[in-house]
Amino acid sequence: MRPFIFTAILVTLFTNLSHAGDKYIWPAFTNPVIPDSLKTEDAIYFENRLTIDFMPGYEMSYVNFKRIKILSKKGVESFINHDLYQFNGGIIKLMKARIIKPDGSIIELGSENIKETALDSKSKFRTTYIKRIQFIFPTLQVDDIIDVVYQVDYKSYDLSDCRYLESDLISLNSKLALRNFSQFDLTVYPSKSLKDYKLTKEGGSPVFSWEIKNVPKIAENAFRAYPESAQKVVYNLWMPGEVLDYNVIYSGDYDLYHVKPGFKSFSEELYAAGIAKPDLSVLENINRITQYFEKETSWNEDDKMPTSSKPADFYYKHVIDYTNYFRLIQLYLEENEVTYHVGFTNDISSGVFEHGYVGLHQLEYRFLLIETAPGNEHFLFGPAGKNGFYYVDEIPTWCEGNQAIILSGKPKEVVLSKAVIPQSDWTNNKHVANIIIKTADLSAQKQILNRRDSFSGLYSTAFRNPKNAEGFKRLNVSDTIIKPTEVKDVYPYNMSIKQDDTLENLFSEFDTKLYAFHAKELIPNYIYFEDEIEESPGTYSVLPYSKQQKYAIYIEARDTIKLADKITTLSKENSVGSVKCDIIQTNPKTIKISYEIKLIKRTLVTPLENQEYIDLLKEWANMVIKKWIIQEV
Repeated sequence: MRPFIFTAILVTLFTNLSHAGDKYIWPAFTNPVIPDSLKTEDAIYFENRLTIDFMPGYEMSYVNFKRIKILSKKGVESFINHDLYQFNGGIIKLMKARIIKPDGSIIELGSENIKETALDSKSKFRTTYIKRIQFIFPTLQVDDIIDVVYQVDYKSYDLSDCRYLESDLISLNSKLALRNFSQFDLTVYPSKSLKDYKLTKEGGSPVFSWEIKNVPKIAENAFRAYPESAQKVVYNLWMPGEVLDYNVIYSGDYDLYHVKPGFKSFSEELYAAGIAKPDLSVLENINRITQYFEKETSWNEDDKMPTSSKPADFYYKHVIDYTNYFRLIQLYLEENEVTYHVGFTNDISSGVFEHGYVGLHQLEYRFLLIETAPGNEHFLFGPAGKNGFYYVDEIPTWCEGNQAIILSGKPKEVVLSKAVIPQSDWTNNKHVANIIIKTADLSAQKQILNRRDSFSGLYSTAFRNPKNAEGFKRLNVSDTIIKPTEVKDVYPYNMSIKQDDTLENLFSEFDTKLYAFHAKELIPNYIYFEDEIEESPGTYSVLPYSKQQKYAIYIEARDTIKLADKITTLSKENSVGSVKCDIIQTNPKTIKISYEIKLIKRTLVTPLENQEYIDLLKEWANMVIKKWIIQEV
């Protein structure tokens, strides 16, 4: 893909660039004909525009304008309160909205209908927000049109990004403009469908703009992703006169991770402390070193120790961070003459890593590709914070299955190669539990719980750190009475825990000697996260990972009990996976209830597959709350 590079010229006259406050002029209103094929939508964009300004003084400005046609009562319900979420670091400079009624009358929203709320966090699976802006349209009706504009300014440049035209609604007309008023060069890489764009000048500075009709939607939900066919523009903002290539990336990377270590021999330090052992393999020792950092060091919060500190200072002070983790691991590999390469990839939900250009935004995740022998390669990713260390061949869930770039060789003589990050399947990622409930009789207030849980793959990655007890709690495993056993030393790092507890009132009497039991207090009634069932179906989604969950619940009574339910099996299976539940009598005093989720498909590429996932989710939730009838004999 050939880049288009233009040198920016400083602009001294800024008044015509400002969008803030009362100076903003609404775009001219037109009422286009809606195709019959779109009249079943709840709402569509008449206009969906984004303007990104790279301003002098290292500032950026994003101006979003949306003109939305409401087509159904559900559309009214969705947009009567229209929320925006401000990410950390941005300043909202402009917030305006209005309603255009079918008769042409206009209702401007006043300050009482535009509310700003501070939030500690907003749990939408992976994203944290700090502020909510809420536009309230109290008189909104079907056939109304709403205009919303907001401007977010940042005090630094985003040097590289990928902007998609697809959004949460179908758009009759979408526009994207990149305006470069900075001292840097702006390089754009449009996708094939966006090669036809306009290049104009404003104040002598370049403006790239795209205007596309009938842009499809990507439904907004927790697992939304962008297919390779999505319409997008990648940009880089870089120093004038310099070519941004992988030699530049590799040289900068080499300099950052090769500093004076402050050790005579890091390996000997590790052996003397018993952290590593000379008789173990390199990979075994890397895991031991990683486990040491995970359990015995504190995280360098707020960069209290500067990056310029020697790696030895971090090691001796029992402090670690992302940069010095890699510095120390690479030092150990080099001392032991182990070949490794540096790799980069990105979040697959943001798009597939593309080769053929250097996109800084694609270098989100750094990893080492360690060669223990020719053709024998292993991945090692850097930590995502104190509770986010990865062992050898563990891969962050959002990187699995994505493409990557591998860099090796000497600085300024980089050798490029391509790779595909491995993707685990349901046989790797398992949560298996055997749960025994012992009770004197079903009317007893208290029951004895003996529980054994086994985690592997991405489950082990998420839950092996004791500080992640909250994760166990969400799975209805006690967060207080947990006795972890050793984690196995090879992928998928099976980990087991046991739990002995006393629970209350697991059985409810509804008739003479007839009792109801459900598993909601013992197993999760969702597949990936709480309240997931409230998410709308996607159009193109990437689930976090394929997996299997199996739970066997044994109800053991002192006296004879009998299964009184006529239904003994519940199940649903489709192309995405399956869920099932069985109940059987194993002996006169014991009843066994088995639950299983098996997800075999991770990328859902059609609305049908997305709906099939929702169908499994709903069926699983019903199984977990299903009341099984048990009779005392």
